[in-house]
Amino acid sequence: MRRSAVALALLAFAAAASAQLQFPYSGCTKALSKSKYSVKPVTTFPGTNTICWTVQYSDPQCANPAEECCNTDLHKLQLDVKPSCATGFKATATVNGQGTPAPTIYRPPNAGSDQFVLSIPGLGLNGPSANGASICLTLTGGSCMSLAALTPSPVWSVALWDDAHQCCPDVISELFAPYFEDGTIIAGTNSITCNGNKITACATAFSKELGSKMADELEALGPDALVTAVFGFSGDCPLALAGYSVSVTSTNEDCGIFMAGPACAPPTVDFPKCPCNSAQGSTPFYMDNAVTVDEAANEYCVSVYTAAAVGGSHCAGATILKKAEFYFDYAKRWRMTAITLKYNTGAKATRSQSWGKVGDNTLRVYDLNWSVAQVKSLAPKICFTFKSGTTIEDFTADPNGFVWGTLFDPDQDCCPTFPAE
Repeated sequence: MRRSAVALALLAFAAAASAQLQFPYSGCTKALSKSKYSVKPVTTFPGTNTICWTVQYSDPQCANPAEECCNTDLHKLQLDVKPSCATGFKATATVNGQGTPAPTIYRPPNAGSDQFVLSIPGLGLNGPSANGASICLTLTGGSCMSLAALTPSPVWSVALWDDAHQCCPDVISELFAPYFEDGTIIAGTNSITCNGNKITACATAFSKELGSKMADELEALGPDALVTAVFGFSGDCPLALAGYSVSVTSTNEDCGIFMAGPACAPPTVDFPKCPCNSAQGSTPFYMDNAVTVDEAANEYCVSVYTAAAVGGSHCAGATILKKAEFYFDYAKRWRMTAITLKYNTGAKATRSQSWGKVGDNTLRVYDLNWSVAQVKSLAPKICFTFKSGTTIEDFTADPNGFVWGTLFDPDQDCCPTFPAE
């Protein structure tokens, strides 16, 4: 099992002098444990300069259902951004494909001179129906035309506000905000360093005694509260962490935190329906684990890329991707309207539906015949378009909602199989 670690010198991901408020730079209620709303830790990028977050609504997330913030709507999303991004900023936003009021970048009333937020108001979400909602931001002007360019650190921070502006759950600040407020943490940095599978952020405590006390309190929370909050998820592991275990440690011997979180087992499936080597990495052909979405066209795409094969089987020498198969629901085949192959040159090609035997739930996309060099240069995507009201989550045969794709060599001996979401 691979292991991904975050080394924390008493702080996760964002910090500032204790005299300043922390994101979202307000005295609102930030704790996730006092709200039922959050967003998935993995963003999607369905189009040029477009970033999407998926809303999660969970009753168990609220420790005390009587809390005021456990019974609110979801009015706006705020993203922590660099002050320089405000100049010339233009963008549009949607919720489940419907337009919202124009997003803006501004400095909140009580924020410091270098503290700015990007706000998407008018979400109109409320209660369990908010679960799975897609909030998308499309950047159309200014100097910050990507998520990485917008955010002041490599890890983005999002706050979810109610209409009364009292509640603003934020997964990053939840653990550490009390220690800024009581003076335990007196200074920090927005600088985060990455080295392999290790992310390090540092801050300064007022004293060794207070730092040690904080470490004991954080450790007492247990891995479900500490580790998953640092990594930005609760409940099931995100697909991006499949095959990893996660942990949090302090690099300072005075603090001594080490805590292991969940081991994120890769999902499994009884697919494909033929004997072959289905191990990921058995050939140099891979399928990305993020499905991109064009909401206007109701089109869903998976990307194919190439990288070095792992392992010593003969499949490592594969040079041609002959066809792809997908674990889709045969009974719903009438809901699919198109299969399109797309390339980064703008070229397109179409394929007709071809299914395996009844009960196998296998959609075949024939005659790809892509070489390693072609995949590398053309960055192909396999796209599926559905009738209005049908999503790819509806269409997959996997009860967990994953989109499973298999990439075959010409002999069909090698069939690395990948989940996407």
